Amino acid sequence: MDVKQVLFMSKGDGEHSYAQNSTYAQKVASLTKPTIANTVGSLLEEDFFPCKLLNVVDLGCALGPSTVTFMSTVIESVQKKCAHSNCSPPEFQFYLNDLPGNDFNTLFKSLSNFSQSYESLSCFIMGAPGSFHGRLFPKNYVHLAYSSYSVHWLSQCKMTWAQISPQFHSKFNRCALDM
Repeated sequence: MDVKQVLFMSKGDGEHSYAQNSTYAQKVASLTKPTIANTVGSLLEEDFFPCKLLNVVDLGCALGPSTVTFMSTVIESVQKKCAHSNCSPPEFQFYLNDLPGNDFNTLFKSLSNFSQSYESLSCFIMGAPGSFHGRLFPKNYVHLAYSSYSVHWLSQCKMTWAQISPQFHSKFNRCALDM
């Protein structure tokens, strides 16, 4: 049996579920907020800003509160940048990705408070089940991809450092130095 079909976190929101026992992942998500904010700020300095739609993906979202922390950080960073630039915020499209065995029902139930907090914005949240070892989205579709604790599952990298554009090198180094 393929491991991608049977690997998942403890489902539901009971005492032993991942949702109730992901405090370490939540702590890491809180610690990365400044880096995410800086990355969003750098992204919005690009030629496409002001954009009308911002496509964001959380790779390996599981079902804990770290996903909400990430999405809130992105939205608040964009709102801050838009207020500074005196322009209206774009629509947000969040894709929450994990393996098909993930408990997407519990995840989306937990997002009701999040949706209420940002109901004045145009914000769409969708599940994107599947392995990020393969292609999940069309080319040039995702503006920002985030992964808190799932990249360690990668056994190989599809690109070498030399294949990545020099423009990315400078941005990566700037973001890494801000950490």
